[in-house]
Amino acid sequence: MRLDRLSRLRGTVVSRVASLVLAAASCAAQPTPSATATGAIRGVVSDPSGSVVASAIVILQPSGSTQQRTTITEPNGSFDFSAVAPGTYDLTVKALGFADREMKVTVSSGESRTVPPVVLQVAPSVSTVNVGLPPHELATVQEHQEEKQRVLGIFPNFYVSYDPNAAPLTAAQKFQLGWRTTIDPEVLISAPLIAGIEQARNSYPEFGQGMEGFGKRLGAAYADRATGVFIGHVVTQSVFRQDPRYFYKGTGSFRSRLLYAIGTAFIVKGDNRHWQPDYSDVVGGLASGEISTLYYPASSRVGLRLFHGVLLGFAGRAGDHVFQEFIYNKLTTHVPKIAARLRPVVPEGTPVSLISTEDVRSTAGARPVTFVLARDLTVNGAVVAKAGSKASGEIGYTTTANGTTHIALENVTLKIGDAVVPLRSAPEKGGAGALHYHWVENTGRIAIELYSARNIELKPTQ
Repeated sequence: MRLDRLSRLRGTVVSRVASLVLAAASCAAQPTPSATATGAIRGVVSDPSGSVVASAIVILQPSGSTQQRTTITEPNGSFDFSAVAPGTYDLTVKALGFADREMKVTVSSGESRTVPPVVLQVAPSVSTVNVGLPPHELATVQEHQEEKQRVLGIFPNFYVSYDPNAAPLTAAQKFQLGWRTTIDPEVLISAPLIAGIEQARNSYPEFGQGMEGFGKRLGAAYADRATGVFIGHVVTQSVFRQDPRYFYKGTGSFRSRLLYAIGTAFIVKGDNRHWQPDYSDVVGGLASGEISTLYYPASSRVGLRLFHGVLLGFAGRAGDHVFQEFIYNKLTTHVPKIAARLRPVVPEGTPVSLISTEDVRSTAGARPVTFVLARDLTVNGAVVAKAGSKASGEIGYTTTANGTTHIALENVTLKIGDAVVPLRSAPEKGGAGALHYHWVENTGRIAIELYSARNIELKPTQ
């Protein structure tokens, strides 16, 4: 019985081993599949007249993927992507002055696919007509918005406009803004506080003490505020046709904003939207000071007080404008959304992707080189420069004895409208200056990413 079991067990083992050997032999006999052959995509880009479009940006992206390959068209308008894996691709062609063209391209294993001629349509000229309120009605809407502005939600901040192109105020609107200021609870509360402090210090002793002295000081404090508003901001600025508001800048370097804030203590916008010497505040300050002689004691040295008032007026406005530019805007409630109305700025360190329009390997020493923008340049979600925009600079290409390639770039700039954006090799100032580039589809062109060298202010978009 034991021998019979051993015999059966031995037979089972032999049978399984034989099966494994046969399976292995069968697998070995199967042919090994060859690697999937890659293909190519090529084509020609032209305009509606049939003329070829050189230096157009061509982007190839697998459908459903974020990876991209980018090249530009040759002088004869052709483009060529080699080593393209089988699959479906999104092909996008961009050129300055033309509308973008997109298409789907499918490549089979080993297929060299020539796409139909890519014809770019000229980008339509867009004329925008702003249909809005008449200027005086627009100014009313903006004035009502300004009357909601308060620092920390408490202190009125009515005399600042966060729209650099705000409609000018009429004389009636200037009066309305002044009246709204003088009856504000903050003014009605601060006048008694000032009077109390002056009484505690026995300022203007001719007013005396007690309730009578407090009443005189209260009346003088409120009269100072009221005449300062109505004479300084309403009457004189209506006569001289000047705007009483501070126009927030909000863009540019710290230095430029600081100089702007201080400078606007001496110049103001006229109702014609041009900058003018600040006659209104000077004349208004002198006039309100002269009126104050009616309710201040004669011994208060009116002449010296008027002189000091004018000087302190300049200093006070400069200080207030600096706070408006850098601090109050962060603390003020109901500030309107102004990003779209401010002058856009290309921030320092903004990446800029470029492709050279020519084979740089033939460069002997330094010579001029032209680039095109490889993708749209955006600021705060808005396109400020389209792909295909031109950049220029100087390039040097050298090859050492051991075959190492060195490329040097100098004075590379991108022009956006009237603004010139200087570019550098590192995102941070003083960073490593090594260039990071790669060759474009074996054409001798280079694709490179540079960075804006400083904040550049652009004209507002139309």
